[in-house]
Amino acid sequence: MAHTLADRGFAVRAPLLAGHTDLHALERATWRDWYDSAGTAFDELHDAGRRRVMVLGFSMGSLLALRLAALRPDVVAGVIAIAVPLSLDAWKRRAISTLAKLRTSPLVGSLVGVLPKSGPDVRIQREFQNSPSLRGFPYPALAELCALQDEVADLLPHVRAPLLLVHGRLDHTTAPEQSSRVAQQVSSSRVELEILPRSFHIVGLDLDRDHACDRIARFAVSVLGDPNVAS
Repeated sequence: MAHTLADRGFAVRAPLLAGHTDLHALERATWRDWYDSAGTAFDELHDAGRRRVMVLGFSMGSLLALRLAALRPDVVAGVIAIAVPLSLDAWKRRAISTLAKLRTSPLVGSLVGVLPKSGPDVRIQREFQNSPSLRGFPYPALAELCALQDEVADLLPHVRAPLLLVHGRLDHTTAPEQSSRVAQQVSSSRVELEILPRSFHIVGLDLDRDHACDRIARFAVSVLGDPNVAS
């Protein structure tokens, strides 16, 4: 998606979020660290008001994008939120909280380990096999995700920018209904929801990716204008 926007002439930043280099680093990063990474990239692109900036986030990154839009309504021109994981089931949250606390114990922490992950939730086998994604979720990081979900859920009414939500109909990680909930709770006067009929969670690499990328590029042009046309 970043390459598509760049190919259409947009200036793009795709930051590596804090802690996302390996499982050891991820276990020690907080959601505020993740948010700071996104905020720094935004400020670089915004360039003290010299550019209008739209934010795009995928999965946990979509929560960061929505928080940016809520807290910086005067400078975020538009938002694209992809596969929003707005909440987890209550029993999962309780289990994550317990395991995250146990993980910090010197007696049993090594026994808790991390939540294993076989690979990304994507339908195309080639993408599944070649994915560089981390093969696990540290429980403290999942606890941070839960805290970020709570933070963003409270902030959704403050999101006023034009919003495009994209979600795979067959997503096994977060149900499409979560994007529908976001659409209902924001204050944006323009909200669009695109459900991709053949895709799992990683929509940017899945069967509907060409359609998704084109949809995102068209939304960007409608919000920011065509970068190839002189103003």
